[in-house]
Amino acid sequence: MSPARSNQVRLLAPDQEALVEAVANGLLTGTATGVPDYVAEDVAAVRAHSVLGKALIPGDGVLLDGIAAWPRTGGPHPLIVLPAGLDPAGWKMYSGAIIRLLMRGYAVVAYTERGLPGSEGKLTVAGEEDVRDGSCVIDWALEHEQLNADSQRIGMAGISYGSGISQLVAHADERVKAVVALSTWADLGEALYDNGTRHTAAAEALAAISDRPSVGLEKVLEEFRANNIEPVLEYASHRSPALLPELRPVPTFFTSFWHETIFPQNQLLEFFERYPGPKRLDLAIGDHGAVEVPGLLLGVHTRTTEAAYDWFDRYLLGVDNGIDRDGVVHTETMHSFGNAAAADLSSWSRAVRRFYLTAPTGQSSDGTLTSEAPSEFSQQFDAAGAQVQAVTALVMDGFRERLLMPVRQQLPEVDRTAAAVWNTARFARPQHIAGTPEIGLTVTPSGREVTVIAYLFDLNAFTGAMRIITHAAGTVHNQEAGQPAEVRMRLQATDYHIPIGHKLVLVVDARDLLYFYPDQPDTGGTVTLSDKHGPAYVDVPMDA
Repeated sequence: MSPARSNQVRLLAPDQEALVEAVANGLLTGTATGVPDYVAEDVAAVRAHSVLGKALIPGDGVLLDGIAAWPRTGGPHPLIVLPAGLDPAGWKMYSGAIIRLLMRGYAVVAYTERGLPGSEGKLTVAGEEDVRDGSCVIDWALEHEQLNADSQRIGMAGISYGSGISQLVAHADERVKAVVALSTWADLGEALYDNGTRHTAAAEALAAISDRPSVGLEKVLEEFRANNIEPVLEYASHRSPALLPELRPVPTFFTSFWHETIFPQNQLLEFFERYPGPKRLDLAIGDHGAVEVPGLLLGVHTRTTEAAYDWFDRYLLGVDNGIDRDGVVHTETMHSFGNAAAADLSSWSRAVRRFYLTAPTGQSSDGTLTSEAPSEFSQQFDAAGAQVQAVTALVMDGFRERLLMPVRQQLPEVDRTAAAVWNTARFARPQHIAGTPEIGLTVTPSGREVTVIAYLFDLNAFTGAMRIITHAAGTVHNQEAGQPAEVRMRLQATDYHIPIGHKLVLVVDARDLLYFYPDQPDTGGTVTLSDKHGPAYVDVPMDA
């Protein structure tokens, strides 16, 4: 496994990297060094009843690093193909999944995509070559009689990068009968460029994974950095399941996170609502891969990985296990970890409650969120820099959330000259936000362009500590300086409980590390927020 570079985003936490190597080596050789006892028992059992071996699998003109595994008895075996996530660990991150799938009687082929460590070729980011590679892997598995794979019962599963490729291959190859897409995307263009704003941190972190980018990838990154968006969206459209000209109704299980920073969830939710085949969606607390990684790596029980195996059992083995009848949408609620099932997305949204923005009065530096619109509203701040952050670190903040250690930011530390702040009164009873908040206001930059980031926070009024609920960024592009522009943008969907006595806080500033970099100079200037083009408000789906 190639060493990670400092600007790479990793699906695996640092303490998990050695486990990847240990468990994968244990599967291949039987060596238990570095393998936890509870996993070592499963490794020994699987090796006693299965055949496992490394393989160089011919893709479309390249050799792909992989592993093939199948039960020693029975058959023909249903086949699961696992394209790796965008991580230097490659196929090894699926060691736990391989154990669990073998125990359920599946043959498994896991592989590392072109351009990633161990495989030939250059990184194309789910291009046509990757789709053809996926079909070539299926061909290879079916041609090898030792696997005894059933051509009528083939599934694809992946996390992150592997999830998008799994979807694309399934819609191009009729042999794929079921898909599991974990921490996935639907519209890659919207995930990386929404509300006129480049999701720069995620794009650069993903690009840094491979030191062998394709010419096309290098070119599109240049366009992205230069803010030439049209060629970027064209590039992304061919890699987006949501934009395929035709969708096969392949039974697909999707997962995402409320604080997803790599592929923000709204684009997936829109696709999910219109997806034509049998479907299931799991939305969890945390960020990219936070739930699935322990299950995929070690084979331990997680809600989504267990549901994934049941999904394959239902649609490849015909097992009547109820996975198709216990709710189409499953959500965890921050930070209670309560789990709810629903028939569709609309059933967990609450009636919308509108809060109007009012400017500070008297000695207060903060405005208020009220149920009545003020006669007029105007508020100004300097576009001087980030005052609050959506996350402090891609992916890793989500792992901390799942350990009940969410990042807390202090409201008293926010510089009111560089941000606008509004808050409600303390809530007399607990509140439940479930759905997609939306903000509307008029933005007037002193220059021609400005990016504004809106954050909803849960404020502990006793301590001043805030936990983020959701956020969104939008960019105003004017022809002339000083022109007012109407801004309407949806924040990312959320499911969040606000405790009794807490407040809802809205913060707007002009910079966030998700969208800008520390070495990028401040653009300067001022930002005026007003109701010139209509009331300034935030709509929150919550109890009245």
